[in-house]
Amino acid sequence: MQGQSQEAVSDAYLSQVSDQSLEVLQHFGAEAPALLNQYACAVEDALIEQVQRGQSQSLMLEAAGEERTAMNTMLTHPDVLADYVNGFFGPEGPYPTETPAETQQRQAHEARAQFEQEIQHQEQAQVPQNFQRPAMEMPTPGRQVNPANDFWGGFGQVMDNNPENAWKFLSQAPQGALQSKMLVQDT
Repeated sequence: MQGQSQEAVSDAYLSQVSDQSLEVLQHFGAEAPALLNQYACAVEDALIEQVQRGQSQSLMLEAAGEERTAMNTMLTHPDVLADYVNGFFGPEGPYPTETPAETQQRQAHEARAQFEQEIQHQEQAQVPQNFQRPAMEMPTPGRQVNPANDFWGGFGQVMDNNPENAWKFLSQAPQGALQSKMLVQDT
């Protein structure tokens, strides 16, 4: 009995479905209605988007027309144009014109700011190249460039390190070293 009731319910459902729908289900499969619904929703969404885009473009075109009318009015009526220019370049406008005193004050402020920036840069960085001291090795007093003739430089070193042995170093002096030293000191 239960089998007969299921067939009756199944037949009642199928009896409500048209022959064309049954043919589509048989040809495309059971997923055909879901795919068709998905396609219909995508088409509907695209149509809604196109309508919204058309409305926004219509609003933009209308606003451009109003702006064109306003510009045409301003450019064809000298009094309206003069009021606009005075307001635009006036003290309340976006580009006010400076008086000579305001220009001088602005330039002084910019010069002061630039000077402070240069000072700060010099404090942070090293001294500019043209103000740096030259880097030279300082010669040791009493030393000669040629170490073979550097008797007095060696004597000075002995005097600094071992003054008690200075007489030994003087006894090994080359001939005329003491006379030349005295001659240099006399002049």
